[in-house]
Amino acid sequence: MSFLDSSFELYHEIFGSVLDRIDLNPYLMRNSKGYADSLSRASLMMGNRGFFLIKGELGVGEIERASQYVSQALHFMSDWLFPMVKNQLKSLLTMDYNDIEAIERQKNYQKANQEIDIIEQVFNKTPFTECIQEDPRHLFILVSLHKYPNLFDGYKKHNVISHRWSYAACAVLKMCHLIKSIEEDSQDIYDFACLGLFFESHGISLSGLYNYPWQNPLIIPEEENARRAFVKMAFFFKKLNDSVTTNEQGSLIFNSGDGVEVELIDIKARLKSPESMFAKLGKDVSGEVFNIRDILAITFLIKNKDDSLKLFHSLQKQGVILQENTVSTSITQTLYETPEEMYGAVAALMCSLAKREGNCEIFLNQEDTKVQAKAFLEALSVNEVKNPHSSHLHRKFQCKINYSVPVQHYVSSYRVIIPGSPDYKRIGSHGEKFYFTRQHTLPVELRISDIQSWQQSELSGEAHHEAYKCRQLIVLLNRLFSPMFSFSKEAFAGLRIDQNRWFE
Repeated sequence: MSFLDSSFELYHEIFGSVLDRIDLNPYLMRNSKGYADSLSRASLMMGNRGFFLIKGELGVGEIERASQYVSQALHFMSDWLFPMVKNQLKSLLTMDYNDIEAIERQKNYQKANQEIDIIEQVFNKTPFTECIQEDPRHLFILVSLHKYPNLFDGYKKHNVISHRWSYAACAVLKMCHLIKSIEEDSQDIYDFACLGLFFESHGISLSGLYNYPWQNPLIIPEEENARRAFVKMAFFFKKLNDSVTTNEQGSLIFNSGDGVEVELIDIKARLKSPESMFAKLGKDVSGEVFNIRDILAITFLIKNKDDSLKLFHSLQKQGVILQENTVSTSITQTLYETPEEMYGAVAALMCSLAKREGNCEIFLNQEDTKVQAKAFLEALSVNEVKNPHSSHLHRKFQCKINYSVPVQHYVSSYRVIIPGSPDYKRIGSHGEKFYFTRQHTLPVELRISDIQSWQQSELSGEAHHEAYKCRQLIVLLNRLFSPMFSFSKEAFAGLRIDQNRWFE
């Protein structure tokens, strides 16, 4: 009987999220004979991650495809992640800090900015970025150097700085993992990422899409994924606009279809940017693409808070909210804090329901309405999401749904038919069957808020979108760059305090 040497690697790290590792100990790199051998083994590792291999070698175009992920990761970090966090922290540093606790918070921001500066020195057009852009397989070699320090033996172009480069490469690899997961795990989500890139490349804001000419677009994406997403969005907005009119005073009116009307101040619509998708996936431990349930966010701003439940019910009746696609846990509210506050909204809902039944006059029982208001508040508040990166100050009634969308394709080419085109207008007519329909999904977050609550929560204090985004990105920095960057969980409470002051 022979016994295995204790150095034999029976156990190696295969468990847990790649996002939570400081470095990798890949078994495939064990006993590598130097740089050429390491490249070959890195190819096998890429093959295990969905890249096309032919007899152990990467297929035509696969190195280029991987390089695109690396370029996207570097762009995200250098042009989005680093400057956004640094700019807000620098703003917070300009405020006055008097007491001891406040001075400690100031030190946290100074330390975080200094750590980002050090990281940027590694990334800013340095031999490190040249190394990983030269060949994306270098990432797998760099992240393995702690365990196997001889992997670059024979590599002549750069003197590899193992310690700092390994951590930076690990961060890039994690970022590539997030970017690739959007394409890999959900084709529906990937469609919207492509559409977001298309809009951004043409200078079209992703935050003002309600007024975009969806039915007569000025420019049309050529890339098929973006075209699919475009059609999904166009279908949803057509469905929404079928029920929206403008009165003589210029106000938007949502019609329930059975005589109930709700006056709106505005409808805001934004498409989640690819950068926001990466940040959202990276901040959560699960990191599941399927958790991105707010690709399209629609905010209905109402004049009167008491119209909130009435509008929600009207949206249901008109099919903008599909009841069979709505999970009760996705419906929540932070607009009301007490049953007394919700009394008016419940009363308005009861009146609109009576109107639907043909009752022109209704006399509400005050006690019964109070009971209903209490029941409503309990039901709608029980599923309030505890998101540590967001804010309890957000005031809204919201519902997340997967909206079913029919998408038409040409029979001859399988290409998507774009709204506004002559062929799109022929859909539904008799004659030659030139198209077929496939069902797709649009993840929508519907929000209802009165103008005062919206301004107080979305545009001020720690609930301000820029404040929320900064906290989200700091969490992402922690996961990508540990131990090069570290902003403790305990420091977030102080960050919220100072954001409240800055965005006041």
